[in-house]
Amino acid sequence: MEIGATTTGGRLELWVANSGQPISDKVKTTPFRPFFRGEVRSSQHGLYIASEIARVHGGKLSVNSDESETRFTLMMPL
Repeated sequence: MEIGATTTGGRLELWVANSGQPISDKVKTTPFRPFFRGEVRSSQHGLYIASEIARVHGGKLSVNSDESETRFTLMMPL
């Protein structure tokens, strides 16, 4: 697992990444929906709350996943 943070242009960017099986394109947006179960692994439940916290603070939580890594990124204004 890797964790990183940076500030650029008045924004905070915080990310967490790990290797492993990538999240399919079909499923990438569903971890941020309330009460979703579907194909999402149990470790991905609960991201709805994190994305809502980011949203109310003017930020965004996103995911990028491919064969090399899965990365969740929080971007927020400072």
